[in-house]
Amino acid sequence: MPGFLSRRARLRAALLPVLLAGCMMKAPNTGVVAPGAAGLSPVAFTALPGWSPAIAQTGLASFVRSCRALAVMPEDQTLGGDGVAARLAGKAGLWRGVCAAARAVSPGDPAAAQTFFQTYFVPYEAAGPTRFSGYFEPVYAGSEIRLRGYAIPLYGKPRNLVRANLGVFRDSTGHQRIVGRLRYGKLVPFYSRARIERGAIAREAHVVAWLRDPVDTYMVQVQGSARLRLPDGTLIDLGFDGTNGRAYTPIGKLMVQKGYLQANDVSIQSISAWLRAHPAEASTLMDANKNYVFMKRVRDVPDGLGAPGALGVPLTPEGSIAVDEKAIPLGAPVFVAANTMDRLMTAQDIDVGAKGAAGAQIFFGIGRNAATLAGATDDTGRLFVLLPRPIASASATSAGGPTS
Repeated sequence: MPGFLSRRARLRAALLPVLLAGCMMKAPNTGVVAPGAAGLSPVAFTALPGWSPAIAQTGLASFVRSCRALAVMPEDQTLGGDGVAARLAGKAGLWRGVCAAARAVSPGDPAAAQTFFQTYFVPYEAAGPTRFSGYFEPVYAGSEIRLRGYAIPLYGKPRNLVRANLGVFRDSTGHQRIVGRLRYGKLVPFYSRARIERGAIAREAHVVAWLRDPVDTYMVQVQGSARLRLPDGTLIDLGFDGTNGRAYTPIGKLMVQKGYLQANDVSIQSISAWLRAHPAEASTLMDANKNYVFMKRVRDVPDGLGAPGALGVPLTPEGSIAVDEKAIPLGAPVFVAANTMDRLMTAQDIDVGAKGAAGAQIFFGIGRNAATLAGATDDTGRLFVLLPRPIASASATSAGGPTS
């Protein structure tokens, strides 16, 4: 997505039933936090509901996995974030010290895991409630070569796609980025989904895989990753590789507005079933979402983990979370305090539908069981971002100074 997508771009691009319905876009704001900002305020670890050695130990594994990606990034690699989050955690180099400390923690020692987080991090609570939804990695029929019955392409990132960080040109733009293509020497918006699916980039992008069903193809992009079952039974993984930069439109919301679905019956399953039963309307509905997610082949994904998200590491079921990277840096531990769970996760993917900390998506894994869990997740709660202390402060805390 996703995120971008969600675009899980992550997607990104990556996106779930609630995002399909547009519900995440309705998450309330406080009115004092700028769009795309998280409004973070420092709190003590005692403010995290249920905070315990067991929760810390569970969250440590996915964080260490993020550190492996951060370790090979240039020090000035931008990870996102706004305000204090950008200052303390918005560059890969800011994570070097804390990641070194994380790798030294015994994975079988819950108390040591808790001590690590309390020594090297300060929790920051996001302003206003957060709506938590779920996403998963679907398994679809596909082929790496075009065969009879496999005629719908999933494109990789095209050669003529241009991504620009406006902050390089004008400081007042902050971290704003745009995506487009050059046309007669000018940067213009990239092709919409409809034009891409009608062949606009056929000469500019390679086909990563061929699918049988246009609805499956759409859902792969909504989720931002997928596992494909090839004709010989082999499984391969596809991951997020950017988007066309166009705005994401949740077609579930459009379907409710048109009376095709009831508001309380919007899920990936119900949307997919309706689209397949109404192919003429389906094309128009899917084209209404101008956002297109580019994919790439991902190899050597460990068993039990999902394809890499926006940060480039395999996603951990119920240990990885997709966020708005403009507000929350990728790689940061995120504590979720909701009605159905209190859990420490790591921001490893992008939720393209989220604005600031008003929404986030929890990764639930691969296949049908994960789909059921993701589809049933629609919760409101509090979100805390753990930001690294300066190393000098962390050293003083470790030596017996005060902890949060």
